[in-house]
Amino acid sequence: MKLKKAQSLVELLVAISVGTILIGGSVTLMGVSLKSYASIRKHLQANVLIRQAIEVIQSLARYDWHSIYDLAEGSDYQISLSGNTWLIDDEQEEGIINDIHYKRYFQVYDVDRDDSGDIADTGNDDPSTQKITVFLKYGDNYVSSSSVSFYLTRSEDNKVFHQEDWSGGSGVDGPTPNPNDKYATSTNVYISTAGQITMATTTSDGVLESSILDTGVSGGAGFNSLLWLGDLGTGGAVKFQIAFSTTSTSDTWTYYGCTTDPSLCLNPDYWTTATTSLWSLNSSSSLPFLYYSDTSASPQNKRYIRYKVNLSTTGTSPTINDIIINWSP
Repeated sequence: MKLKKAQSLVELLVAISVGTILIGGSVTLMGVSLKSYASIRKHLQANVLIRQAIEVIQSLARYDWHSIYDLAEGSDYQISLSGNTWLIDDEQEEGIINDIHYKRYFQVYDVDRDDSGDIADTGNDDPSTQKITVFLKYGDNYVSSSSVSFYLTRSEDNKVFHQEDWSGGSGVDGPTPNPNDKYATSTNVYISTAGQITMATTTSDGVLESSILDTGVSGGAGFNSLLWLGDLGTGGAVKFQIAFSTTSTSDTWTYYGCTTDPSLCLNPDYWTTATTSLWSLNSSSSLPFLYYSDTSASPQNKRYIRYKVNLSTTGTSPTINDIIINWSP
């Protein structure tokens, strides 16, 4: 009987010891799990904060490119909410969310492209592309950090100046947001037939200069391409030049063109003011504007633009039916 009692006592002690070990292990596992959960929670919250900043910056650039483009390169900026409106302020944002301390800010950088149009470390500045990096520091003493970089392009809500009639005649210098059927000046062109421009005589070139076209963007628009539709006739040629300005009060307008193949106009070396430097375009073709030149001959971030078209022939007159300038606000 005593032996059985002793055996039961030993079994009880063993059970208690095993239970203690199991409980201790469970407590340890729970501690590790809670610590892991806290870490994951911080990372998830960090992702939310970064994603929110990216979406706000993209939205601001979509509706007002200059709200991002005009920021000082490499400086710290924060987004802040005023009522229902997101604003951009100087310096870093500090806050607490779900008991997590954080600092959040972003920086803006210009983007260069090489002569092939690819993003490069050095090259010509592309005023229609910006690199954004969002930074986040969080946790106790901000020991954790994260950052995300992305690119913004000025491609939202594209607009056009589309002129398909000149029969209203000359004399409207502008500026105007819509040329309608008017233009500024012309020489040896016939415009009385609605919807087309032709040469009045084939013995000398016909030239037409548009009104000053106003984008309405105070900081200047991003110009993408020029497109014309029509027919070259027999032995005909159609050539274009463009002029642009930040003000509509310019007494004289400097016209620019491309000296050689229009495809080379992306290279600023071919962007010239020579009077013979006209874009020679085939029928119903388009020409990209100079996207990323950092010279004074770039149309980018100019509010006003106008075109000059030249018609010539060795046979029958070419016909122009549409001139379209594509731009981004």
